[in-house]
Order: sequence, then C-alpha cells, then structure tokens
Amino acid sequence: MTNPVARELVDLVDGADRPLATGTRGHLAPDGLLHRIAATVVDDGHGRVLVYRRPATARILPGHHDVLVGGSVRAGESYLAAAVRELAEEFAVTADPYEVWRERHDSPDGPCWLAVHHGRLPADAQLAALEGEIAWHALIPLTDLLTRPPQPFNPTGLAALERIAGLVTAGPDRRNT
Repeated sequence: MTNPVARELVDLVDGADRPLATGTRGHLAPDGLLHRIAATVVDDGHGRVLVYRRPATARILPGHHDVLVGGSVRAGESYLAAAVRELAEEFAVTADPYEVWRERHDSPDGPCWLAVHHGRLPADAQLAALEGEIAWHALIPLTDLLTRPPQPFNPTGLAALERIAGLVTAGPDRRNT
C-alpha cells in the first residue's frame, strides 16, 4: 500500500510566500524553499479551547498535546481552504476559521510559512476525532491551558495560544477587522 502523504503535492514557496515549485509533502524542500502550513485554534465561545494529543506513533511531536489543528497546504490551495479542510478531516467539524497571522516558522518538519487561524465551534458541534491522528481531545478552559498546560505540549501551539488568547472569549466572534 502506498503512503498517501508521499503522493500529496504541496506548493514550495520563497521567503515572500510566492509559489515557485511543486513538491511532495513530507520530503525536504530544496534549499531556500519552504512549504506552507495552515492551523486553527478552535474555541467553543465559552472560554474553552480544543486541545488534542497526538498519538505516540505520530511522525512529528509524538505524544504531544496541541491546540493547532492543521497541516500542509496542498498545491494550489489557499491557507483558508486548507484550514477548513483540516478541521473537517481531523474533527469532522466546521468552525468558520479566519486568518489571524502568517509568519515564517521553523517547524519540526523544516522551515515553512505558518498561517494561524481562529475558529469558533457551532453551538451544536459534535467533535469526531480522526482515528489514528488524534489520541485524545477535550475542550479545556483557556485559563487552565495558560497556567497548567498538559505535558508534553507543542511549544508552537502554546505560543500561538498565548498570542491568540484575547480572541478566545465568551461572546460574539471577535475577528480582526
């Protein structure tokens, strides 16, 4: 059986996030080129944030907790489309994500452009974690995550949570306008 990751095509971009080539996900990009990642911090509108734990067999950060639901942006796909797709794939949910910031980042999978989104779960959302990709998940109060995050925790996810904390509020969606 062929590994689906080995066949997934991604855009390879320059330092200004301009596509220059197409490559295969999971393979090192040629020198100077980066891949793209879209990730979303999801809350429930009541001050709780979706946290999950990667399986012990995960290729990247095995056994780590995280709040960034996401993955590679496919060739020709926008960051937003990738964020929506990843939420649907990993948790079978829509959360109407919107981009909060984008930056160059040194990920465990190599240098990349990381777009961080914020999304709010619909009131009737039923999370269904993708078997094999998610070992555990829960909605945890933001204050608990900021003061006592479960360990081990993805440092990039924790930094993103600290940066986006002001958007995780009980009440209407607070988009950057």
